Amino acid sequence: MEFLLRVIKDPPVFIILSTFIAGLSYTVSKYLKISKALNELCMQLDSFTKSNLSYRFEEFKQIMSNNLCTKQPFEDFKDSLVFSDTLAFQDSDDKIEYQNVSESVSGVQTTTDISYYFNEDTMVYPHYNKGFVATLPELLTGFGPLFTFLKIATAFGLLDFSSSENLTHSVSEFVADMQIAAICSVLAVGSCLTFTLIDKFLTAMVLMRANSKVQHKLASLFNVITTESFMIDLLKTSKIQNHENGTILKSIPRSFANTIQKDLANVIMPYLDSLIFGVNTLNDTMSKKSDSGDELGGLF
Repeated sequence: MEFLLRVIKDPPVFIILSTFIAGLSYTVSKYLKISKALNELCMQLDSFTKSNLSYRFEEFKQIMSNNLCTKQPFEDFKDSLVFSDTLAFQDSDDKIEYQNVSESVSGVQTTTDISYYFNEDTMVYPHYNKGFVATLPELLTGFGPLFTFLKIATAFGLLDFSSSENLTHSVSEFVADMQIAAICSVLAVGSCLTFTLIDKFLTAMVLMRANSKVQHKLASLFNVITTESFMIDLLKTSKIQNHENGTILKSIPRSFANTIQKDLANVIMPYLDSLIFGVNTLNDTMSKKSDSGDELGGLF
């Protein structure tokens, strides 16, 4: 126990252990934080489907923007979205019919693959110091030969050949330092291997698994529309609009004639009837006056 405490208190061993514990704590805490954010995002997106995404897009946008891992990539992803609109048609019976612009795809589409925006480079690596984590194994490995040779050099400096008594005392200290030198090398290599194994395990089982779940969920919500498909849909929309415009133009003369006919029947004809009735009444009155010997008799 006394030897163990002496080893731990030795500066080279303390530096190696401190570096290993600090680096491992930083790595594990960051990995768990990122994994938690990605898993929470998956849970929040479980209620979204292709059919309801179009009218719940604002809610989807808020979830993606508030998440630590998807906030920045979602800002770039929004520019690649295409919303499939629905056109309304009114037939001759005044019935409204709806038709999708694209018969094969509905909802919200994207012109780029999901993995281009949402991957480990955008959702995982930016949220921790990847360079520091990658340097830790090399740093721990480098501590091994550095402190080993340093302890060997200081151990040889402890040998005192002035007398046999001093030599015997210095040899015991020399052996103790040589033991610590060997421990430094073993401890550095061991901590490097341990850190590497934990890092690889957490990366594969925690980070990449959560990242794949998010990618799979987002891929299930968006259909990828190619440039050719988009041009076909645009051409289809243009043809539909041109057909409807032609139908409207053809119906204008008929509608205009029906309107004039209704106006004549409802407004002008009653007015003419009233006017004719008034003229006839006036003629009858003038005829009666003519029969009674009026000077203007026969004029009307």
